[in-house]
Amino acid sequence: MKQKKLTNKRLISYLVDHRHIELVSVSKTHIVCTVSARFRPEEVSKLLEETGQPMPRMSSDERGNYIVFPRY
Repeated sequence: MKQKKLTNKRLISYLVDHRHIELVSVSKTHIVCTVSARFRPEEVSKLLEETGQPMPRMSSDERGNYIVFPRY
């Protein structure tokens, strides 16, 4: 059974409660998650499956790793 896509408030609530996401920032067009060092690349597929989201944009810099979801 395919998971229904979580959008805006439900997606943010899910991400805030996720154990390896440290910070969730919301702008008018994006939801940006700062992930902990314990977050593994293999966890991305499970995260996508549980949220019903398409592949998010991922990036990193000297301050941390980020996952960027579009806001609906």
